[in-house]
Formats: sequence, C-alpha cells, structure tokens
Amino acid sequence: MANHVVIILHGIEVIPSEVCWSEELAWRLGVHTSGSLECHARKYGYVSGRSVWWNWGFKRDDIVEHEAKYFNALQADRGTDAKISVICHSLGGYIIHHLLERGFNFHRIIELYGAGDENQDWSAIENGFDKIYIWYSPNDEILPKSNFGQIGLVGPQNLHSRVFPVITADGHTTWMDDAVMQSRLPIWREQLEG
Repeated sequence: MANHVVIILHGIEVIPSEVCWSEELAWRLGVHTSGSLECHARKYGYVSGRSVWWNWGFKRDDIVEHEAKYFNALQADRGTDAKISVICHSLGGYIIHHLLERGFNFHRIIELYGAGDENQDWSAIENGFDKIYIWYSPNDEILPKSNFGQIGLVGPQNLHSRVFPVITADGHTTWMDDAVMQSRLPIWREQLEG
C-alpha cells in the first residue's frame, strides 16, 4: 500500500453507477506512476447542475459535509503519516476549498477547472496544503454560470508562493478526451510527486 493516496473528485451530474472520467484517470495515473501513488476515484453521488447553480447553497453545504466525513475516515484509516492528495474538477474544487477552510490538510491539490473561490485568501488556509495547482481556462463554457466560484475560469486572483496557476485553452471538459488526458499524465505526476 502506497503512503501517498490520491483521491479524484468529480463535478456535477455524474451518475454513480456509470464509469466516469475520474475512474479512468485513477487507473491511468496508477499505471503511469508504477504504484508510487495509490489512486482512487471518489463518487459522492449524483448532484444536478440545477441544484447547485441556482443559488441553492444548502445543497453544496450538504455535499461538503458528506465529503468531510469521508476525508476524516480516510485520514483515520491511513494515519497521520499518510500523504493525501486530491485531483478535483468543477464542484470538486468547491468542496476542497471548503474543506481547507474547515482545517482539513492535503498534500497536493490539482484543481481542474474548479468552482472554488477565485478570491481565496490562501494565507488563511496555507497550513492545509503543500502545493496547489489551479488549472483554468478563459474558454471554460460552464463556469461563467457559477455564482459561487470561478477559479477555473479566471485563475487565482491572490498570489501565494505555493499556489501555481496553469492556464490552458481547454473547455470545461475537453481535457477529459483520451488523448489529452494521456498527454497530461506526466505533468500531473510531477505536480503530485515533484
């Protein structure tokens, strides 16, 4: 069992009974890293876009609470020496920002076109992470609809020495294409392990 666990969180409208991009990425990244990373897709259940985009904060709060229980149990199971990193997309970014604000600790975070707060005060949560890579694109066609977080559209607006913006020309989900995902594995591995 690897001492570095990577949890991959999806965004909205993922049907738990179907295979999704996070499972594909977990498998590919695990193979690419030859077992140095233990990668798991985390499906927290179906969440409709309507239930989170239309200012229904209680639905987002329920998901954050649900995932707080999951990450507490994971940390208890793995012990304090385990490195727990996260790759998150869209609503997954919102979840991770809120867990950091609650005092959760993660080793590395790769936020892919996330709905986290673009005006995040990193100094207030800097004890909760080693490094964060914020992948964002002005071509994201989904996040302009977000009224609660657009870091995946505009990038982090506040600088921090351990927060690294990565600008791309991607759409919200175009990076999930097989060839694109495969081409980014070396980059993501470096961001997780380097």
